[in-house]
Amino acid sequence: MNRLTPEQRFQIVQIYFENHGSVRNTYRPIRPFYGQHNRPSEQLIRLAMERFHTKFTLNNNTHLQRRRTVRTEEVIAAEEHNVEEDLNQSIRHRAH
Repeated sequence: MNRLTPEQRFQIVQIYFENHGSVRNTYRPIRPFYGQHNRPSEQLIRLAMERFHTKFTLNNNTHLQRRRTVRTEEVIAAEEHNVEEDLNQSIRHRAH
């Protein structure tokens, strides 16, 4: 099980604190919710709790995603004008 929803993480945090901060004692009671073979590992529980203690979040957004640019006709026309202005400018400088 790789990804957990924030609701599932919240459930794990609740069970963790009910069991006095024991990862092993948290691992056992979540079996009825996830099943024998689909439950999160002890390592995943430990990492989720570490993230909760350090960053105070239940989200897993650790990687920022690159903003996608939109290719509209105005943007294309502006780039064509930029190319016509300076034909010797490199693509790398033009990208900036």
